[in-house]
Amino acid sequence: MLPKIKDLQHLLFLAEEKHFAKAAQRAFLSQSAFSRSIAGLEAELGLKLFDRASRHVHITTDGARILKLARHLLASAANLNREAELLRCGEAGDIAIGSGPYTSNLLTVPVIAAARQRLHHVRFRLEVDHTAALLQKLEDEEIHLFLSDIQEIPMQGPWSVEPLGCYTSSVLCRRGHPLAKRRQLPLSVLHNMDLASVHIPRPIRRNLANALGYALPEQVPIAFECESVAALRDFVLSSDAVLLAPPELFHHELHAGLLETLSITPWRLPHHNPLRVDLGMVWFAERTPTSAMRTLMELVRQESQQRLSQGLKAYRAPA
Repeated sequence: MLPKIKDLQHLLFLAEEKHFAKAAQRAFLSQSAFSRSIAGLEAELGLKLFDRASRHVHITTDGARILKLARHLLASAANLNREAELLRCGEAGDIAIGSGPYTSNLLTVPVIAAARQRLHHVRFRLEVDHTAALLQKLEDEEIHLFLSDIQEIPMQGPWSVEPLGCYTSSVLCRRGHPLAKRRQLPLSVLHNMDLASVHIPRPIRRNLANALGYALPEQVPIAFECESVAALRDFVLSSDAVLLAPPELFHHELHAGLLETLSITPWRLPHHNPLRVDLGMVWFAERTPTSAMRTLMELVRQESQQRLSQGLKAYRAPA
């Protein structure tokens, strides 16, 4: 049977005070109750821990060895209590978040930055991948939740899905691109262009195929697919490929004139845009979220209302 923490604390008090009355006072016990605690610990361990003299108490050699271990146990118990308190307050722990590449820049990283202002001792890890891979990582418990397009997530499963809003992509090209001088472009120009994009979820790829007149989603001419926003930018800046991406991600490049937005006539109204991402937050329904995770989820909702407000309006069909 393991000694109780309070008995080890009494052992420490007596070793430091070398006097039963003073040690009992520190423990807020009567001297007789404190003496019974020490005697009970000695009986439980089968060791004599102290030599009692008329005026002072001296720890035995066995007692000194037990005391050394007791100090470690007491320190660990204190750390455990402190960690539990921090976890209750949402001030400790680890959160692994998954996110699509565009979503990570538009929403997830700003949310983590806001969360760090409140959760100073929480460690965050971000996994950037496409929806199907993120769902698998959630099932494998490699991540706690993820933010991504939810159109291809099965309705039946052990997860909860909370819609957050939506955003759309535009067609971007480098400065000096042959198409950049034309104000309005028909959809047909994309048939002859090399398209660059992150992994496009199948429902969105199907919408794009329908818009371009292809029979199958696989026929959409994606020349360069990459989950790195920086790599996509560099590829488009150095080629005649066009990029399918939210223009908000490339504010600096657009402001500097390095990239330009092509106006595709049928996509001028956001609700006609086949590249609409229906963004949602996904987590395991049967897992109890930590306090820190609940704080993070609330921040996701708050940031979504601010950053996806245009997308939410665009999602609603006009009256």
